[in-house]
Amino acid sequence: MAASYEGPKGPNREQCVQVTQATFDCIIFYRWYTRDGKRERGRAMARLIAAILEALGVTVWLDQHQMSRDTTRDQVLDGISKAFQRVRYVIILAAPGDWDRFVNRDDIHHWEWEISLKSGKPVWVLQHEVCPEIGLRPVDLADELSFFSNLLADLVLKRSIQIRTITTLVEDLYVTLVDICSITQRKGRITVQPNDVL
Repeated sequence: MAASYEGPKGPNREQCVQVTQATFDCIIFYRWYTRDGKRERGRAMARLIAAILEALGVTVWLDQHQMSRDTTRDQVLDGISKAFQRVRYVIILAAPGDWDRFVNRDDIHHWEWEISLKSGKPVWVLQHEVCPEIGLRPVDLADELSFFSNLLADLVLKRSIQIRTITTLVEDLYVTLVDICSITQRKGRITVQPNDVL
């Protein structure tokens, strides 16, 4: 008796749930290069933040762990798009000069801000290399962003985001990151929402 062919089987419910659940706690976005001569500051701060978060038990997707300077633009966009769909929350680093290129709509960092602000994911903006006493509220952030991107300024005003000022003092940075971890853990596991698919 010949066996009947049923064709390829689709994924079962358990496999679908595994695909839609977050596989990283957070993703860190930052400006790779700046025009003010401090080319590596964003990369260095992102590495420091990732190291502290990982020591706290947070799984972090960081592009510099996955890509090199030789990675093409299309590969960068594809890698970030796929990773973004598998994270629970977003940390965006912001320093003076990081937004200068937002006037160019195909700027990758502009796109990172845009997908973050359009998603349903919690977004944390960590500003650095500014006076620690200067704390921004979302309305202040929107006002500052409006000089570079009206789209991003409008998106900031339309949703709830958290803004913190950080320093390079590890103790201060640690306290801020523990606070972020505490708040995001209380919110529980977040699954990928349909509007998070790019």
